[in-house]
Amino acid sequence: MHVLTQSCVLFVWMHTLTFVKSQDCTRKQFVDGPLFDDSFDTSDLEASYSAGKQVRVSCRVGFSGFFKLTCTEGQWLSRGTKCQLRSCGHPGEAQSADFRLEKGEDFVFGSQVVYTCHKGYQMVSRTNFRRCMTEGWDGTVPVCEAKQCPVIHFDSKVLVNGDTDEATYGNVVRFSCKSNSEMLDGSAEIYCDENGEWIGKVPTCKAITCAVPAIENGYVTEDIQEYKEREVLHFECDPKYRRGEDRPSQCTKLGVQAEWSPTPVCEPITCKLQLPPLEGTRYEPAFRNVFLPGDLLTVNCGEKYWISNPQNISAVTTCKDNGEWTIRPICKEVICSNQRDRHVYSWNVYWRQIITLGETTPYRCTTGYMESATEATCTRDGWKPNPLCQEIKCDRRDFETADVVRNNKQKYRYNDQVDYVCKEGYRGRFTLTCKDRGWTGNSQCSEITCDRRDFETADVVRNNKQKYRYNDQVDYVCKEGYRGRFTLNCKDRGWTGNSQCSEIKCIRQVYQNADIDENVRNEYRYNDQVKYTCNNGHEGHFTLTCGETGWNGSPQCKLIQCKTLQIDNAYITHNEKESYGHNDRVQYACRKGSDRRFTVTCEQSGWTGIESCSACQNAAVPHGFVVGPYNDTVYYTCKHGYKLFTKGWWSEAKCIDGEWSGVQICIENEKCGETPVIPNGEVTPPRGQIKTARITCREGYNVNVNRLTCSNGTWHSQGVPTKEICTPFAVPCKAPPQVQNAVVLTSYQKKYLSDTEVTYKCRDKYTLLLGENTIRCKDGKWEAKNIECTQLPQEQ
Repeated sequence: MHVLTQSCVLFVWMHTLTFVKSQDCTRKQFVDGPLFDDSFDTSDLEASYSAGKQVRVSCRVGFSGFFKLTCTEGQWLSRGTKCQLRSCGHPGEAQSADFRLEKGEDFVFGSQVVYTCHKGYQMVSRTNFRRCMTEGWDGTVPVCEAKQCPVIHFDSKVLVNGDTDEATYGNVVRFSCKSNSEMLDGSAEIYCDENGEWIGKVPTCKAITCAVPAIENGYVTEDIQEYKEREVLHFECDPKYRRGEDRPSQCTKLGVQAEWSPTPVCEPITCKLQLPPLEGTRYEPAFRNVFLPGDLLTVNCGEKYWISNPQNISAVTTCKDNGEWTIRPICKEVICSNQRDRHVYSWNVYWRQIITLGETTPYRCTTGYMESATEATCTRDGWKPNPLCQEIKCDRRDFETADVVRNNKQKYRYNDQVDYVCKEGYRGRFTLTCKDRGWTGNSQCSEITCDRRDFETADVVRNNKQKYRYNDQVDYVCKEGYRGRFTLNCKDRGWTGNSQCSEIKCIRQVYQNADIDENVRNEYRYNDQVKYTCNNGHEGHFTLTCGETGWNGSPQCKLIQCKTLQIDNAYITHNEKESYGHNDRVQYACRKGSDRRFTVTCEQSGWTGIESCSACQNAAVPHGFVVGPYNDTVYYTCKHGYKLFTKGWWSEAKCIDGEWSGVQICIENEKCGETPVIPNGEVTPPRGQIKTARITCREGYNVNVNRLTCSNGTWHSQGVPTKEICTPFAVPCKAPPQVQNAVVLTSYQKKYLSDTEVTYKCRDKYTLLLGENTIRCKDGKWEAKNIECTQLPQEQ
């Protein structure tokens, strides 16, 4: 009845909540809210809408958009885009015109563009603007028409090139005479401007004639007023002036006009220069090519040029009264002879070849002569080096390590030979030959040296270095753990001398009341430590160390004694005293809560057989029942409908220090207990009401099922056996192959994952033959490497 009452109250509460949330939305809410702006048209909206109602809001004229409102719990929710100004797109290009946006900021409702014709064009449309309306741009694109110039009228002797009837702005009309014996009288061309008018007058044609020219600093020698075509003009120049051209001036038709050719000119008598100057020549001043008599000119030559003589690269020349220069202002190129020297055997210069400054050529000298350089170079002084070939001579060569034994003199000629023998402390003999590049031959004496010899059992105490010369001595003293000292001498065949050290050893010590813990041997090396543990009723440990004079350390053992043992809630029933010896026994009885008795024994490690007299409270297992205790142990199981969290249908708990240990909980039968063990993986137990447990695999293993699912009280792994949930990425390898006299530097495993590396280590006094000590597992197989440990050679 109580449950029924609660259900009714819950139903009434939910009904009331539903009624409160079902509120209407109003038009005023939208207009006064943040979603509204002036672009919306709300004239067709109702005053209110019920919950869940959707309504589309229209846009004002000139605006477009798709905007919906949904009434939800008394509030308007929006969807879609707000109203935006309607776009008209591009207004259209007008040929020979430009437009500008006069109203608005874009081609949208309410904007206006104005068109303007290009220069030389005029507007023929009634309006020069367009406006963006609700249906798009109003009107049509304006039209601009080119302005025309009037028709041209010309004489029949005139030849016209261009449009004379319908010329527009920018058109050009060119004129010429039809007869080659006539020339134009007027402009050769006219053009139509932006106002539709011709610039220039139409010319006529007349006979070719030349007027008498006015010649500055000169005069015409004949009395003729007008010259016909091909007639020659006779004129003279004033003193200190001369004709600009040697050719006679003739009346000639040039293009559409008649002119004197060449132009009759009288120039001052000057020295002239060619500009730009010839290659390799530079003038100062640089941009002046006419000079008066007495003027100076500096001529600078390029790197490979000369003036006046091959050594000069610059000169100053003066303009003379007759218009000539004192030094011809032209730089000449430096050139070397192509004739071969008599000691030159061959070179890369052919007959009549021009060799200029800086050019080089390889060459070879005749036998007995040596090239002064690797190549000959053309200079202002001729070929360098000079001479190109020198006779081969060699100075006597002296050595600190060798003496001359044949043909001893100060100077040697080509192919002369000298024999040497090496001095004491050095090995060898050699011969030198005087050749093209000097002495040839191997002139080395190998110095007798010895590399420093290192010993595992001795150190250098005098004259310690890496290399030793002939007759050097080195003193050694035996290292710690060895006895003796010795000296080695560096001689012709290496080191001489006795290099032995005797190792320090100790014989094993035997004690009646102590045994060696480990590493039992009859003989021990220097610094070996032997640990002893006392026995036979004695306690303690001691360590002996093998030293130079024998064993070092104090071999002491202490007789075992145990102090009286205090046990809570227990008392001694017999043989109570302050201390006990080895193997003494003491009986205890519990005071209350138990009638148990037990005996403790004084042994090597202390008291043994200690028990607890602490009592435990009655054991309780929720949803289960307990039987016992029996000897501090209870047995329990779960009631009907429940089961133990772990496997098995019953369990036990022991009373330890007053607490029951190992008590499991009882869970409902449809729930899952402890998760199963996943080989090479881990299971993360679920939390709360979650019925799945996450599986993770070890590195190198692939997870085939990532979750366990609890169903009907049992964990399921989607039909995959637990041993197949975590499988290796690749086929694993068995144990790596055995190598004689070596171990593997890792713990032993039955299987190794693919890409696992193992490293071998040779035993003492053994080394790797080929230097390879690592192999890798590749998909079930170990790399095939020939790893072999070989014994080091024994020192002499």
